[in-house]
Amino acid sequence: MNVETVKTQFKQLRLATAANELDEVLTSHKKAVSLTWLSDLLDRELSARKENSLKLRIKQAGFPEITTLENFNWAFNPDIDEKKIRALAELGFVEENGIALFLGKPGTGKSHCALAIGIIAATKGHRVFWTSCKKLAAQITLATRRGTLDQLYKRILSSKLWIIDDWGVVTMNREVSEEVFDLLDRRKHSSAMILTSNRAVEEWGEVFPEPVLAGCTIDRMFENAEIAIFKGDSYRLKGRIKTREIDTETQTT
Repeated sequence: MNVETVKTQFKQLRLATAANELDEVLTSHKKAVSLTWLSDLLDRELSARKENSLKLRIKQAGFPEITTLENFNWAFNPDIDEKKIRALAELGFVEENGIALFLGKPGTGKSHCALAIGIIAATKGHRVFWTSCKKLAAQITLATRRGTLDQLYKRILSSKLWIIDDWGVVTMNREVSEEVFDLLDRRKHSSAMILTSNRAVEEWGEVFPEPVLAGCTIDRMFENAEIAIFKGDSYRLKGRIKTREIDTETQTT
């Protein structure tokens, strides 16, 4: 077993003293010592730490569910640009603090794909923050009331990828909308974002009570954004529609 391999494993585990003194310890024993068993043991420790770190990142992200691009039925809505979604899943836009906008009708897979990319980012070691538009407004309101807004900001701004789901579902009051604008303004220097919405872009201004603030916020969202349009039938309603068709056929026979 290569001694340098074991030294590297010690360093990955932040055991600097063990790494620095390994040669001296081996010399003091004056015999060839097999380090295979030690390397295997350290590999297990590294794997366990990596897995635990991933579990923690997923928990801290607040994902409502775990999804993958592999279990998404691309054939159901063939008009969706699978190539673009998979390109975004390579996380180049995350490294560049970019924005991805997933736009389209409800139930067409926007949230599923956004979550799947979020899981990939967490797997690659990035901190992720997931929320819905409604939940974000509630989080800001509660944090303001409790005096913990700085803590919420720290959690959001320290995340490399933000996922904001269902943009445009709720109208924000002036205080909350100003905080959201501030977040989006500060995001471009340190974080990437995926935003999903089933509302027409022309209606986004209704989220904010102040037209000027609405315009500035929307500009922040579309600045160098990658846009993916989700077309087709509602994947979410697929089972219900099929069940309804079966019930109708049964009633007519």
